[in-house]
Amino acid sequence: MRDIIERYQVLAYLTAVVLGLFIGWSFSEVTIPEYLIWALLGVLLYATFTQTPLTHLSEVFRDRRFMAALLTGNFLVMPAITALMLLALPDNDALRLGVLLVLLMPCTDWFVTFTHLGKGDGTRAIAATPVLLIAQLALLPLYLWFFLGEQFDVSLIWGGIFYRPSSV
Repeated sequence: MRDIIERYQVLAYLTAVVLGLFIGWSFSEVTIPEYLIWALLGVLLYATFTQTPLTHLSEVFRDRRFMAALLTGNFLVMPAITALMLLALPDNDALRLGVLLVLLMPCTDWFVTFTHLGKGDGTRAIAATPVLLIAQLALLPLYLWFFLGEQFDVSLIWGGIFYRPSSV
């Protein structure tokens, strides 16, 4: 069953995105309570981490080369590349913040998926996921301070194709 799911996961993602857009546009006047969204995110994270092979966790931590490469790539090399990319961006704090969040705090389940699709060691990737999440959460404030300074001005303007006011 796992092989079937993995074989068709890209199609499943695409279907979910299209279905989500359709439902969002069709039922835009329906408001979903915030606690249900947080509960759904919790269930999704739980499902992701139930795949964590706890028996292999200590093995991953003992592999110093793997951990060094993982942490160096994610938390030294990628921030350096991101710093260079920021030089090419317009002087817009909101844009810079978005780029920083996407490139410095990538979704860890994507890391697992791409490792698996690239024929990498998916078991190690899954086992390393908690380390990546904890390091990302710990380093995010430091990265934001380093790249954006003590103060930055982000103003979000609601509007556009995806926003429909509930009362017009």
